[in-house]
Amino acid sequence: MEIFIYFTADQIYFTFSQLNNYFNLILKSLPKLNLVIHEHLDPSVLSFFDSFNKILVKFYGSPLEECGCQSHSINGGNRLHEIYWIIDIDWYQNLDGERSPYPPSKIGNIIHPDNYSRLQSLVLPNASSKLIQLIFQGEFPRLKVCHLGRCESIIFPCSMTIQLQNLRQLTVHGQQGHVLEKILLMCPCLVYLDFSCNDSIPPFHFINRCFPSMKYLRLDRLRNFFFHNRQFVFLLSLFPNLLQFHLIVNQCRHNVETITIQEIANYLHRQCPLLKILVLRIYMREHMLRNSSIGSLKEITKMHSLFNYVERWDPHLAISSHGFIPHSLCKHRYMSSHPIPESYTFRNRLAHPT
Repeated sequence: MEIFIYFTADQIYFTFSQLNNYFNLILKSLPKLNLVIHEHLDPSVLSFFDSFNKILVKFYGSPLEECGCQSHSINGGNRLHEIYWIIDIDWYQNLDGERSPYPPSKIGNIIHPDNYSRLQSLVLPNASSKLIQLIFQGEFPRLKVCHLGRCESIIFPCSMTIQLQNLRQLTVHGQQGHVLEKILLMCPCLVYLDFSCNDSIPPFHFINRCFPSMKYLRLDRLRNFFFHNRQFVFLLSLFPNLLQFHLIVNQCRHNVETITIQEIANYLHRQCPLLKILVLRIYMREHMLRNSSIGSLKEITKMHSLFNYVERWDPHLAISSHGFIPHSLCKHRYMSSHPIPESYTFRNRLAHPT
């Protein structure tokens, strides 16, 4: 039966299910089935099998996918893990978001703990509140990899005593800012977290510990963010063993702080000594980007060993360890004289950090 680990569920169904009833009983209960959903899925595939080990919904229609943009690898064995491309409309022109033939409600009706008790890996373009609620209620106890894309609002259980101890990777987009603290409380063993909210992150009230297991952290579109009132330092202090850090923030428009890039570099040196890969994008107030505290692009590349690629497009500032933003129209760019080589480009679309 080990031969079946090389086939997806639909391949097994259409190739072998018509042989005989006895063989069908064996196929139905295969322990390590992977379900890969493309643009269309025959309902008979779902009804035939008892359970699945992994479910992956392929998402199509991304303009970045059509042009062949890939994830990166850099030298020294360091790897840029990206489950989803970040489509940031402010940095690109004429790009639409990812489209999927499977709306959240349809996917939520497919996946239920009664039928998927063995589920360990779930990768979706989007997720309904019904499915999310089941996940955070602990209804899938074996789940280790959970990438949900753009989610409907997460409704947490009244009791915050539930912890998803087995969960190692999580992606949730489109949430409110306060959800971040609750996710960290409920998922204390995460290695990879990709969280976006388009909202400000309120002060944490219940977290009084750090998360040493976290290695890959992506926080996108945090609004009203402060670098110099200890918000940034506190955030870094929660994750002392970060290897990869991706941060997109909007500067507060009502209480504008003077951002000093050298101080940001110092914070990263002290709080994240293991950091290998960095992406930092700051949406500043227009007049702040021209402030002398920012420094020239060349000066910025000398402030930290990971500040290798710097680009500016008013009112945006982007700093990266491994390359310029793909497809960006920025005209003001500077590359360090000793950058991490861009020739080490990976072809792996979906990476699974351990």
